[in-house]
Amino acid sequence: MLKRTLVAVTLALLIAPPAQADEAARYVAMGSSFAAGPGIPPQQPGTPAACGRSTKNYASLVAARRGFVLTDVTCSGATTANILTTGQAGQPPQIEAVTPDTKLVTVTIGGNDVGYVGSLFTYGCQNTGGTNCGQVDKDAVRAALATVHEKIGAVVAAVHRRAPRARVLVVDYLTIVPRTRPACDGVPLTPEQLTFENEVADRLAAATRRAAREERATLVPAAAASANHDGCAAVPWMERYSTAQGRVPYHPNEAGMAAVAELVTAKIP
Repeated sequence: MLKRTLVAVTLALLIAPPAQADEAARYVAMGSSFAAGPGIPPQQPGTPAACGRSTKNYASLVAARRGFVLTDVTCSGATTANILTTGQAGQPPQIEAVTPDTKLVTVTIGGNDVGYVGSLFTYGCQNTGGTNCGQVDKDAVRAALATVHEKIGAVVAAVHRRAPRARVLVVDYLTIVPRTRPACDGVPLTPEQLTFENEVADRLAAATRRAAREERATLVPAAAASANHDGCAAVPWMERYSTAQGRVPYHPNEAGMAAVAELVTAKIP
C-alpha cells in the first residue's frame, strides 16, 4: 500500500504543470527630456520622434537590470500638465499609463514648467550670434519657481491615487552648468547668466525635494550627485550647448543616464 502511494505521488509530481513564476513588477516611467534621453542612440522603436526616448535612458537601464516590465511614456518638452491633463505628441496624458497593478513609478518633471533649459537655450543663442533668440524673463521664471513644488506634488498625488501600492521615486534634474567655476568653451554664458541659472537649478531641486517630502515619495537626488559632472567637467554627464551633430545641447549623455540609473536602483528594495 505504501509503495503504491509513493508511486502515485511521484507520478503526480512528474505530470503536474510547473509552478508559474511571479510576474515581473510593472514599472512606469514619466517625465520630460531628462528622463526620455533625446539624442542618446538608439531610440526606442515606435517612440514618437518628438519625445526622443532612448533605449539607454535611466528607466530602460533600471528595468533591464531589475527585470521590470517597463512602460516608458517620458517625452521631451513635457510639463506637469502633459503628465496630468494634456496629451503630447499624439499621446494621452502620461498619468494614464499608471494602473493599480503598477509597482514602481519614476518621475522627472518641472524643468519645463519654469523654463529652465529654455532659458539656457535663449542665452546660448544670444551669445553665439543667433537670430530671433527671444528674451529670458527672469521675473516670470522666479514666479514659476515659487509654485512649481505644488505642480510636482500634484503629479505624485495622482500616482498615489491610481496606484496606491506603487513605490514613487521623484528624480530631480542633473546639473547642467558649472556651480563653482566659470563657464567653459561650448557653454556660452556670462557670469551673471551663470549665477542666474544656478539659482534656477537650486530652487528647482529644492521644489522637487519639497514635493517628494510632502507627497510621501522618495527623492532621487541626481542634482547633488552630478554637482561635479556638469557640461564643463572633466567627466561630464551633460552635453554642452555646442555639441556633436545629433546630440541635444544641455541634456544628459550616456554617462549621465547610467549614473541616474545607479541612483534609482539604489532606492529600490
